[in-house]
Amino acid sequence: MVRLNLMGLSLLRQSASMGLALLLACAPLAPAMAQVAEILDTTATARIVKDARGEVEVPLAPHRIVALHNMFSEALVAMGIAPVGAVARVNGMPGQLQDALKDTQPVGDQSAPDFEAILGLEPDLILAQADKIGDNYELLSAIAPTLLLDEPEGPWREWLHGLGEALGHAEQADAAIAAYDARAAEVKAEVADLHPDETVLLLRVREKDIRVYGGSRRSGPVLYQDLGLTPHPLVPLEVEHETVSNEIIPQLTADHIFLMVEDEAKMSGIEATALWQGLPAVKAGHVYRVDIQPWNQSTGPISFGRIVEDVADHMGKAD
Repeated sequence: MVRLNLMGLSLLRQSASMGLALLLACAPLAPAMAQVAEILDTTATARIVKDARGEVEVPLAPHRIVALHNMFSEALVAMGIAPVGAVARVNGMPGQLQDALKDTQPVGDQSAPDFEAILGLEPDLILAQADKIGDNYELLSAIAPTLLLDEPEGPWREWLHGLGEALGHAEQADAAIAAYDARAAEVKAEVADLHPDETVLLLRVREKDIRVYGGSRRSGPVLYQDLGLTPHPLVPLEVEHETVSNEIIPQLTADHIFLMVEDEAKMSGIEATALWQGLPAVKAGHVYRVDIQPWNQSTGPISFGRIVEDVADHMGKAD
């Protein structure tokens, strides 16, 4: 049941900063944010779940869930749940989730939720990213129980299983994980047979810079752990990415380059240079454009499954 009308929401919004300041002054912050939901107890109506902020009473069978990050939307879809509301990026709902979210109402973006839209959906649970929601927690938790979790840097399987347990869908979460792992193992074997020891890197061309993506999160563990691909020496395995200049182009000597392009004009300029045209991957036709949404804007078995299929399409067959 919604516990706040629109007038109350407006008043609460006006006083949120002072209220939060008082709360922070009276209670120390937790020393570390939780990444995996942990069930502490179960009552007749709810699971008591430990999250990044403390303890939350999650309904035993929530059916009107609002997701305030792509990773939550993806997790819900993977478990067979359609959120009633979800945040959208500037370019809309993630392409890999659009069909499943066709009846889901957009509710702003993750840094600026639309509180009136969320309120109107009468959610029984809100899922939000702990390090993004900031001062908005008090507003959201006045609408519905709000579970705060950070995006997992590496252990996404444990994260998804924990969320599944908190929602009463652990079996579905585990099935999604198992299906992803099985397909990744198949593609890993195919690519290893066709392209043994050939190197790979993931490049992102933005208006302001060029980034070489590493091995620490999102696409990195998929490429270099799940699929066992060999990272080019320029790949920074311990971090998400490193920014490079145009002068580094001659060193992009990977056998295969996966390419995310945000600035077509800049990319056209790069492609016109002799330095780019002289790269081994370019000359061999081994530069593959990929969709940034599954590759770098979400976490979970659906997005990562799309990465696996992209690798299968480009590297899982003989030249």
